[in-house]
Amino acid sequence: MTSDSNITSEWQPLSDEEAAAIREKDWKELHWQLRSLAQQRVALEAKETSLLLEAEESRLYRRLGYSTMTEYMERELHWGTHAANERLRVARELLALPLIADTFERGELCFSAVRELTRVATSENEHEFLAKAQGRTVRDVERMVAGLRRGDSPEDDPDPKLIKKKIVLEVCAEVWARYRRTRTEREKAYGQRLDDSEFLDGLLRDAEAPAAGQMTKPAVQVAVTVCKSCKKNFTAAGGQQVPIDDLTADWLTCDAELIGDLESNELTRPKSHIPDAIRRKVMHRDGFACIVPGCTATRNLDVHHFEHRQHGGKHTVENCGTLCGGHHKQHHFGRLKIMGSSDDRTFTWHTDEGVMSATTGTPWEFVEED
Repeated sequence: MTSDSNITSEWQPLSDEEAAAIREKDWKELHWQLRSLAQQRVALEAKETSLLLEAEESRLYRRLGYSTMTEYMERELHWGTHAANERLRVARELLALPLIADTFERGELCFSAVRELTRVATSENEHEFLAKAQGRTVRDVERMVAGLRRGDSPEDDPDPKLIKKKIVLEVCAEVWARYRRTRTEREKAYGQRLDDSEFLDGLLRDAEAPAAGQMTKPAVQVAVTVCKSCKKNFTAAGGQQVPIDDLTADWLTCDAELIGDLESNELTRPKSHIPDAIRRKVMHRDGFACIVPGCTATRNLDVHHFEHRQHGGKHTVENCGTLCGGHHKQHHFGRLKIMGSSDDRTFTWHTDEGVMSATTGTPWEFVEED
């Protein structure tokens, strides 16, 4: 009995304090193991990146019958084309960025963060970017370098024109085929290849547009705000305030809806920048079509102030005209100059210096009919 009693006493359940101590040790050990594996994984990525560059320089791929290093990486290392090219680009950039390369090799900076830093850092300022990237997530690093050019300091103001946002869609084969067909048809109609922003902007404006022959609403349905202290322009989307340059802000707010002061509690109704009565008259006069000679657009229409509002232009029928979204943007960005009065309007294209074009230096004389 004594022996049985002793055996039984050895298997007494753990107290709450003892169980908690074991659980505490378990999660700390688990965390340490995961962190250790993550560091090893990143160090392996750094080692692979270095070896890829060596393989490219030695033309190892040719000995195996491949025509390019990218093809070798796809077939032998199971990388996609874009990922393979990005790995090679980063490997080349790291040759001139020893501090970032060393941090990468130690497993302290993951490949995704390294990829973003190599787009902008130089040997002169890589220490600044490393210091600012310390403790940040990959998403934070992406935002940190967005809008910067190579050689810029991490403290420099970003160029809004360089900020891009990525949209990833996964669709069935039928929808993909319709997308390709629609994109091809639109590019034929425009007579040029459209980038992703231009194509998607046209689709969205079509979705928001009324039936042909009806007055359109202002195109801008996103929030464009101006900071009272720094006077910089921002647009709000996805919970973020994205900076935009002055030209883009002028273009977007030329024909927009105003909702009032965002810091005021005053109850204000949204109202068109241009009075609806003026919009209606202008669009009827212009036949619900873009008035730029040669343009056949009858959708994606804006009403534009020929004399800009910041220069004293008024909301009048004489000072307003109908432009398609593409020509409206070209005008605000300085490519298309519009001069003259409502009954004698001149349109002049400005191309880059030294570039010949059918419209270069040849103003289009265009008289609007009553």
